[in-house]
Amino acid sequence: MADEKASNRQDAEELERYSVFSAASKWCIVAMVSYAAWFSTLTSFIYYPAIHELAQTFAVSIDKINLTITSYMAMATVAPTLLGDAADVLGRRPVYVLALSLYIGANIGIVLSNSYAALVGLRVLQALAISGKLSILSWGSSTHCS
Repeated sequence: MADEKASNRQDAEELERYSVFSAASKWCIVAMVSYAAWFSTLTSFIYYPAIHELAQTFAVSIDKINLTITSYMAMATVAPTLLGDAADVLGRRPVYVLALSLYIGANIGIVLSNSYAALVGLRVLQALAISGKLSILSWGSSTHCS
């Protein structure tokens, strides 16, 4: 009986030591990753109400602004494959940090852009960075939570 209790206590201690992160650190990591994952959807849909203002600002037609949405969606379909392969080779953490940095840089570039060509290019970069992160996040979450 005493051996069984000692064994159960030892098993419980091993389960607690499964991760080097504290409970607060785990919650912080989950919050940051969830917040970053939310940006893919936000970046895609927050753009729609500003279509007319963007067309006026860049002096282009609404069809050309719609091309920026199409190019974003096209890159968003390919990006998970590209960043997923890069994560397999380089590791998830460096690719995740690089993608998040590219996303922040693309957002700053979009705010500061003065030309339509820059807007299209930065929207493609934005889609590459944020949509590709989802493949890294979903794989990492599924393997570490099970």
